[in-house]
Amino acid sequence: MHRISNIVFFPDVIKLPKVILKEVCTDLRLDTSGTSYDLAQRVWDRINNGNREGLYSAENRLLAGKSSVTWFKIENEGALRGFKDLLQQSQSNRFETIEYIQAGDLTSEPILIAAAEGINDNEIFLRYAYNSGNRRSVNGTEVHIVPKSEITTVYIDTEKDIIEVRTDTRNAIKIASSIATMIGQHITLEQARILAPFGNNVEQIANALNGELIDATSTPEFVFEDFNQQQTAAVLNILNALNDFFDDENEEDLIENLKNASETFGEHLLTAPFTALILNGMERVGLRVNEGDLRGQPLYDTLRPYLQHQGGFIKFNRPINGVEKSFTIRVGLTTDSIFFTTPATEEVIQFVRQQIIN
Repeated sequence: MHRISNIVFFPDVIKLPKVILKEVCTDLRLDTSGTSYDLAQRVWDRINNGNREGLYSAENRLLAGKSSVTWFKIENEGALRGFKDLLQQSQSNRFETIEYIQAGDLTSEPILIAAAEGINDNEIFLRYAYNSGNRRSVNGTEVHIVPKSEITTVYIDTEKDIIEVRTDTRNAIKIASSIATMIGQHITLEQARILAPFGNNVEQIANALNGELIDATSTPEFVFEDFNQQQTAAVLNILNALNDFFDDENEEDLIENLKNASETFGEHLLTAPFTALILNGMERVGLRVNEGDLRGQPLYDTLRPYLQHQGGFIKFNRPINGVEKSFTIRVGLTTDSIFFTTPATEEVIQFVRQQIIN
């Protein structure tokens, strides 16, 4: 029966961090000089004959890395528990064989090409291939349409009824639906709403991961459609008046500017705080820090009550082989997905999954 290293392809190897590729080359007694591509090519040439032992030390990274992750829950309890047997008993047992398909023969519908056991009996890894689009290749006066084939990973926990698809949300839905069809019974498959349990608040996810919110993209909570140019100028006058006051401490000028602005705003000052008026007309607000947490920064804390988060970046630490490493994820509010911007390991993905889904 396949293990993870048996269902790895060249694109998986080339995505490994250079430091990991060097370690694999060292273990395989291969040259460790050159670019990441050079290293990946040497590794692939050595293991492509079927002997994958050289990849054992990197198995926790082979199908992880930088990846978008979408989770699906099957509401029919226990519906996935017989899925492994179903695959093994099929005519084309993907736990024992791999289906190699030419890129030109792929369509947008995903095809199961390989499967492997995970660390535990209840874990399954599947590899799906599909055509993600076409690109033009110009050669002299000839133009060819070349398909872009993709091979993606699915992690399944048959005990917890979780399907985790590591690709963009659109294709993730297709793959999850394909798995539901294979099960062959009336089941309810639903994309996990990762933000709903946290009140659609990305800050709460950062807390769950013991992490820091380092970047937030938001939209204003209040929108005043009748806001005119004169009122916009009044906002600017107030801000300038505050700046002037701190320069010359002239209270009379400050009070005069505030009174004039108050008359200009009229009812708006009664229905919304001044901070909300500052944000009016902004389609999107992005705030970021290079170090530390956005929370606690004066500007962010001032604006936060009047913003609706659309997503954000969270940085957190996890131990890898006994050493603390930093990882960053992007949380997508509209897609209900997580993107690992730092190459992750299976342990790191598992940690995020347990904190957000389980």
